[in-house]
Formats: sequence, C-alpha cells, structure tokens
Amino acid sequence: KGTSMSSTEHMSDAPHDTIEEWGVFASTTEALTLTILTELVRRAGEHPEVPSSVAAIVGGVYAAELDHWRFTSKHWEPATTRCCIPDAFYGGEGEALDLTAVGLGVAAGEHLFVNTYPLGVTTFAAAGNSTYARYAAELAANESEHRLLGQTLAGANPPNDLGFADYEFDRVSDIAAAAQSAGFGFGEQGSAAGRFYDLPQSPIDP
Repeated sequence: KGTSMSSTEHMSDAPHDTIEEWGVFASTTEALTLTILTELVRRAGEHPEVPSSVAAIVGGVYAAELDHWRFTSKHWEPATTRCCIPDAFYGGEGEALDLTAVGLGVAAGEHLFVNTYPLGVTTFAAAGNSTYARYAAELAANESEHRLLGQTLAGANPPNDLGFADYEFDRVSDIAAAAQSAGFGFGEQGSAAGRFYDLPQSPIDP
C-alpha cells in the first residue's frame, strides 16, 4: 500500500521451490481439480434443480481444467491422482449438492490455486524461462475467473473484490498444507469427513 519500488528493491523474490517441485504440485492439484469437477458435473446431472446457466458454467470450467491437466501432466507426473474430498465441499454426504457450498469451496480452493501460478511465474522467471513464466500467468488468469465464479455462486457482493491476486504463500508445500487443513487429502484421508475419488483414467469429453 503506497510502497515505492526503491523500498522493495532489497526484498527477495527468489523462489524456494525447484521447477520440478512446483510442476509436480501443479500437476497434482490439477488432477484434484479435474476430479472435483468430474464429480460436480455428475451430481449436477442428478439434480434437476440446478439452473441450466449454472450447469453450462460448470461445463466450461471442466473444459478449462481438463486443458490444465493435459498441459501440466504432459510435463510433470503428479504425486497422486487419488484424492480425499470433504463432503462439505458439495454440501453434504451422499449425493448432496448445495450450490452455495460449492461456490464457497471453489472460491477457497481457487484462492490457493491462483497463488500456485504466480509462484510458477516467479520460479520460471528466476530460471530465465520466459515462455513457461507466461504460461503460468495465463493459467493464473483462468483460475482467477474460476474464483470469481465461485464467489458469484456463494453470493459474494461484489464477487470481483481484488485488484491484485493474493500471493499469500511462497512455497508449494505451504499451499498443500492449507488445502490439507481445509480437509483435502492427497492420496490419504483428509482431516474432515469425506471420501476418496480417483481421477478417471479417461476423462470425459467437455
């Protein structure tokens, strides 16, 4: 807030993670996101009360996240494609689907995963890889759109409440810990009531 460039020139922006560490985490979280959306698309189809406009948005988000998964997994093997997702993310146990709960979950998750990609920009920029730094920025832009959609579903007013994306974490291990504290498990049981889901071997077409 009002900080001049000269007062920040001695602050270190050096990344703490290697490109490989960042890439494995990005691929793992994209597997999680695609798994979440596969289940969300399925549940939306089982709930006729879901407005067609919302179903179309979910389908668009799924298509984007499938692109993300195909890109990240092409370059980095995920740590796991089996994730524990809290029941509360979808609004309850069994076949529950509460769109406000989903909106809150998406907004909170994208808060973390938007952070992943500026971290990638920093990591690739430090390595002198301008092309992949740009790719990471493009991914961050799209994940920010998904955060906005989550905020909208949750009834936030206004849903577009940031001028700059939050850059809360500077290590992927801290982002992973935050997701785990919210009840998600990467290949292991989460800290909240939930169940395991596997990324489909052949993801459905958008």
